[in-house]
This record gives sequence, C-alpha cells and structure tokens, in this order.
Amino acid sequence: MPKLLTETKHFQAASQIRELVNTLSPGEVLPVASELMETLNISHGTAMRALKVLADEGVIVRPMGKLRYRIAERFERVSARISMVRPDFPSSDLDGMVQSVYEAGKKRNWKFNQYCFRKSDEVDFTRIMGEADAMVLIPTAEFISEELIRALLKPERPVAVLLQHLRHPGINNVYINDFRVGELAAETLFERGHRRILFVKDQPDETTMAERYRGFSAAAERFGIPCGGEWFLDTHLHAFEDGRENCYRALSELIGRKKPEFTAVFCASMMGGVAALRAVREQGLAVPDDIAVLAFGGESDLAPYLYPPLSCIEIHYELFGEYAARLLEAALSPEPSEPCRFTIEPRLVLRESI
Repeated sequence: MPKLLTETKHFQAASQIRELVNTLSPGEVLPVASELMETLNISHGTAMRALKVLADEGVIVRPMGKLRYRIAERFERVSARISMVRPDFPSSDLDGMVQSVYEAGKKRNWKFNQYCFRKSDEVDFTRIMGEADAMVLIPTAEFISEELIRALLKPERPVAVLLQHLRHPGINNVYINDFRVGELAAETLFERGHRRILFVKDQPDETTMAERYRGFSAAAERFGIPCGGEWFLDTHLHAFEDGRENCYRALSELIGRKKPEFTAVFCASMMGGVAALRAVREQGLAVPDDIAVLAFGGESDLAPYLYPPLSCIEIHYELFGEYAARLLEAALSPEPSEPCRFTIEPRLVLRESI
C-alpha cells in the first residue's frame, strides 16, 4: 500500500510549522530553512516542501525581493483542513451527524469544506482530497462498492466513513451496532408479550438495514417466534426517496386488506415509525392497544412529541463526530496510527407506543 500523505516527512513538518505559525502575529518573519532543519530534524528539501505547502494555503507569504517567509496578514489559524462529503438529501439524521463532526472539529481548530453528491461514483475524491488533509464521508444508502473503496484509497489521505459498515483495513469507520439494534427490538417486544411482530424495512438495501434485520432475526429465532415471509414488510425504498410516504402507503395497504395478525411493528428507521403511527390510526386501530409500535429513533428529539410518544431505540449522535475526530486526529499526528473502527451502542427509550 502506498504511503499516506500524513506519513510523509514534509506533511509532518508542515503540521509542526503550522503550529508555530499559529503562535505568531501577522507580518512576523519565519525561521529560515536552516533553522527549521535543525529544530525539526529534517532535510533542506523537506523544509522547503513544507514551506511551499503553507505558502500554497496562504498561511505564509514571501514578499517580492525578500528571501524569508512572513506570516500572512490575513489567514485562518487552523490545525487541519477537513473535507466533509455527504449525500445531497434533506435528513435530520445526516444533519445531526454533520453537525457533530463540526462541533468535534471546532474543539481541534479544524477548518471544513462541505461537498454534497447524489451518486458516489460521480464524486471526484482525488480533487476533493487534494484540497484537504483528511476527509469525512457519509455514503448514500447503498452497499459500498469495491470501486468506491478504491476511490477512497487513491488520494492517499486519511478517510473516516460514517454510518455504513465498512470493514476495510485502510479506512477508518464509525458505525452503529445495528445488529444490536435489531436484537434489542425483538427482545423488547417479546418481553412485553408480543409473539407476532412485523419487521418493516423502511430504508434502502444497505449495511445498516441488513445488520438490523440480521439482529432481529437472530433474536426471533432464539425466542421461537416467526420472522420473515408475512412478518416482513419491504417498502422497496431507494436512495433519495421519502421513507415516510413509502412506509405509510405500504403499511396502510397491508392493514386495510384484512385485520392484521401481528400485534407489534418494528420500523427500522424513525421515519418509518412516524408513518406507522399514522397508518395504524387511520385504519381505525389504536396504539398500543391494538398494535404496538417501536422504531429506531434517529431523530430522537422528535419521538416524544408524536401521538402517542414513540418508543425508540436511540443512540448518542454526537459520538459520530467525536469518534470520527479521534480517528482523524490519530491519523494526522506525527506518528499516525493504523485505521480502525468505532462502534456506537444503542439504548432503549420506552414511551407510550408499546
């Protein structure tokens, strides 16, 4: 595997010089290359390349006819430049993740550039990464292809992928323990007397959905309750489609055909849970007396305000930002660590819908 940019001597030297620059005032003169060579224990070529990196960023300037670099009159005192790349889709979940990364980066004095996309195979990651020291990527709701993995590795800069499960040794990954999400859903409803539970697939085919159903199925098998077939409702949602409308229509049609045999519904997303409450109520049934509703609560601040308040399996969304920042911080350090993964554990929040 080619050496990461952060492992190169000139990148590390530029990071150390940037720390020095952040302590100086505009117009002050930087040490000459020979002084930097001695202070940082680097070669002349490394010192000059590091200075060029900072000059290209506009952090330092060399006035016409002068031999020494000076601190630019106006520049942002940042410790790293991070590209934030996310789907071009309105979502409270995605907004919460992005905001958590920004908050964690602010503590570390990082500057962010945001990019939005609709098709990952049309994103020029080489260009985006060329404008930054590292990247945070939230993929679309789809299985990550080998082509995308190769594209992420090509720029040779640290990358942190959020939400989707990506077990690749060269890429940092932060994701939810989605297997436990599904398992906890089945356990919760089973413990409250439900033996006929409908699993609602209200998201596209991707890793989080696959893991939630795998966990749900494992727990259902352990309890000896039916799973799959008539107990599985696929809303056939695709990336960038409205999950609420798809789920509402599919569930309304299912309940409207005949009296449902299931006594509880688990929706794998918050939007599915919102749609389920409406569909059940409009079909003349009561929640939770006739059908209990449980959902994975991405937008956890919304659930208490629904009618009835929706029981959810939730997470602390700020962990996406903090974990991503820790991974990139380690990768950007003078002695970068190997890429690794962080898992966010879910928790059950009971309200009046079950």
